[in-house]
Amino acid sequence: MTSEEIAKLCGVSRATVSRVINNNPNVKEETRQKILTIIREKNYVPIEPARRLAGVDSNIIGLFVLDINISESTTRVSKSTYFSQLVNLIIDQANNFGFQVLVSIITSEKQLDEIRNLFISRTIISGIFIGAFNELSQLDDVIISQYPTIIIDRQSKGTEEKLNRLVINLDNFEGAYSATQFLIKLGHTRIGHISGDLRKLSGIERYEGYKKALSDAKLCFDKNIVREGNFLEDSSYQLAQEMLRKNVTAIFCANDVMAISAIKAIKEEGLNVPNDISVIGFDNIAIGNYIMPALTTVDVPLEHMARECIESLKYFLKNKHFKQKEIRIKTDLIIRQSTKGIS
Repeated sequence: MTSEEIAKLCGVSRATVSRVINNNPNVKEETRQKILTIIREKNYVPIEPARRLAGVDSNIIGLFVLDINISESTTRVSKSTYFSQLVNLIIDQANNFGFQVLVSIITSEKQLDEIRNLFISRTIISGIFIGAFNELSQLDDVIISQYPTIIIDRQSKGTEEKLNRLVINLDNFEGAYSATQFLIKLGHTRIGHISGDLRKLSGIERYEGYKKALSDAKLCFDKNIVREGNFLEDSSYQLAQEMLRKNVTAIFCANDVMAISAIKAIKEEGLNVPNDISVIGFDNIAIGNYIMPALTTVDVPLEHMARECIESLKYFLKNKHFKQKEIRIKTDLIIRQSTKGIS
């Protein structure tokens, strides 16, 4: 199959096909989608300039941070310490193995077509996706089955082996369970929760871990002391203020930046952490060890996660399959000064 044959099937010129392959914006969207559909159906691999740039021996990995419509706030999750640290660690690991990395932050579903074109043109040999919503069918449409793809923070769909796809997730449930259980052992029974985005696997599983710890301790789940955040500090500040009116003695936040924001809100109400209210975060970002009081949190081994990503891709490129469909990364509770027992 040649680009000329693709052009005939689509009823367009060969130049138009070339513009689509090379992401030229001067093509009507309807025409672009028609050409991309035929390219996928015919499993066409271009040998034009885009392929010569990368070639069969390309060593370029695509690293895509998906930050689509998560908040009306101008603050984006992709700008968080957690994401920037993970991206940098993946780049470091990739460079250690001789790969180059093309990094892109995806803030619109329209950009998913651009990712598809990178696969089709073989500009990249594989892709790592971070932060997708648990239900995002457009992402599934983008991923070309013959290329190795890793998705971080998304539920396994059970088809990863067939699609040459690997899912890498934290053990979010167990981390949240251990954090909540620790507060219960300190004597807390009114434990509020500021969740993350409940469209994301990490938000869902941390919420479920919190609820299960309460259930196992025979404590009633009270939806009035649960607030859905979005992993951003601006939401947590206001939600923590609301929660203080509910007589909680402890708050478990789904990540550290929300926990730090909650501590600020608590202090501004004239209360003390941890004497009046205990606070636990999740992620163990560096700043958490330097605030007052130092933040009790759940440690996330990001370096281990980054290494698993690149080692798994290296294995796939050699063996044409992943060793397993899903990898779960263990977490650890880090106890500092933001939590205290109550009598």
